[in-house]
Amino acid sequence: MSETNPFNLPEYNRDAVNIYADVTGVPPKQYLPKALHKLVDTRDKAYDAFVDFEGDHAELLQPNWRDVLRAKDEAAGRAAIVEGKDPLGVPSALEDATMKRPRIIGAVRALRDAVMTADRALVSAVRRELPAIAALVEPDVTAAAEEYIKFQREADAARQRYGAKLALRSWITDWTILGLRTDFHDQPEATPRTASNSPAQDVDGRPVDRGAAEVRAIDESYGAVRGPGPKVEIRSLKNGSVLEIDANGAAGLVASGVAEYVEQDD
Repeated sequence: MSETNPFNLPEYNRDAVNIYADVTGVPPKQYLPKALHKLVDTRDKAYDAFVDFEGDHAELLQPNWRDVLRAKDEAAGRAAIVEGKDPLGVPSALEDATMKRPRIIGAVRALRDAVMTADRALVSAVRRELPAIAALVEPDVTAAAEEYIKFQREADAARQRYGAKLALRSWITDWTILGLRTDFHDQPEATPRTASNSPAQDVDGRPVDRGAAEVRAIDESYGAVRGPGPKVEIRSLKNGSVLEIDANGAAGLVASGVAEYVEQDD
């Protein structure tokens, strides 16, 4: 227990320097009136000067700067003895830093203040120019919305074409696996369905996302892609052929009356 701190309370680290320059993010210049460009440049230039100076003197701004430089001085003294030199003739990094550090801290604070002053000026100007900024932003938002709608329509149309092509796969399954003689009806578009003629769902029965996830789920229902789901055996009621397919697909075929489950012997 020290005389200056009789209760052993945590002491404030006087060497700790917490100097921050938080700047306000604003949209790119293309969405700002030209009157604001100079203010942005001024703020950014001040911020870069702060960051560069702080980086150049990072060692002296760390809370453990004394320990780091003291270790350097000890290493220099040891090297001096080994080389037959006077250790006190070697310049002290700690002494040099002790003299320079207050000025460095003052400079960093001044640079921080310059950043904050420039940032406040920019923020004030942005508030005044919000209607003009909105006028610059809105056309790009509208263009992006129109592009989104356009490509969504194209994606929806492609999905319908994919659904129509799945009718071919369903017909192939009927003829080659189930032994049926179903008629094929050509159609330009259709909603994609699984082998059991149901919407694609995940293992929890929830609709899957459109796109790759939907294609993968439909492929798995046909057995084109072996998924992790359970497989069961069913028998065609048309020709008696037995096959092992995905449980979900089997359930749909049994429900439609074209197949039955094969009972497993215990």
